Amino acid sequence: HGLVKAATLATWARARADLAAGRPGQAAARLAPLVKAGPGRGHFATRMLAVPCWVEAAVLSGREPAESRELHAAVDEFASWAARAADPGAPAQLARCRALLASASEADAQYAEALAHHERAGGDFEQARTRLLYGQWLRRRRRTREARGPLRDALVGFQRCSARVWADRAAGELRAAGEPAGAGTGPAGDPLAMLTPQQQRIARCVAEGATNREVALRLSLSPRTVDHHLRNVFAALAIRSRTELARLLSP
Repeated sequence: HGLVKAATLATWARARADLAAGRPGQAAARLAPLVKAGPGRGHFATRMLAVPCWVEAAVLSGREPAESRELHAAVDEFASWAARAADPGAPAQLARCRALLASASEADAQYAEALAHHERAGGDFEQARTRLLYGQWLRRRRRTREARGPLRDALVGFQRCSARVWADRAAGELRAAGEPAGAGTGPAGDPLAMLTPQQQRIARCVAEGATNREVALRLSLSPRTVDHHLRNVFAALAIRSRTELARLLSP
């Protein structure tokens, strides 16, 4: 019906659901037209709210080099908006965006700044999202021992908000960092219980319909490693196809 503000908010919400489910590529594709300049741009009063999600989605999905300039421009615009806005959480989200785009030598300090802003502003959910991203960043740089603290805190924060899908993601990252996420984080009789944490993550991604290449990108692995783990998953579960895996994990 031409309601641009409503359309912007709805697209932002769907993109957040994609992020929660581990589909950053889809989230980035939804949000890019809203936050970039040109036709189809989102409503002026709400498009800035979507910038942190777009930056997160674009970085996690493996942005193209040409897109880096657009991301930095969007963050600069968000910084100007945050300086004028009354949202107490905006400085934390700004620092989180900068951490996502920072070099390896600068990201630690940016995540620390984001978490300090979160402590002052309050709000469990956004703080847990920042902790999850920081923990992922640490783990993928093989700093697994350091990653466990932020991931533990992220899991608790999401559980406190009853954000089940996000809690499942944090629990998966925590297991991949070498620590059980604790009793009760998964359903009883989980068919994946016999698999390693990495195999569980791959199995769930494949059951959702992701290709080996998409799984590799999502989990920062090589496609060959994904294929190796997937073969072991099939053998351990006594199945032969992705279709059987999806059926096994269907609710």
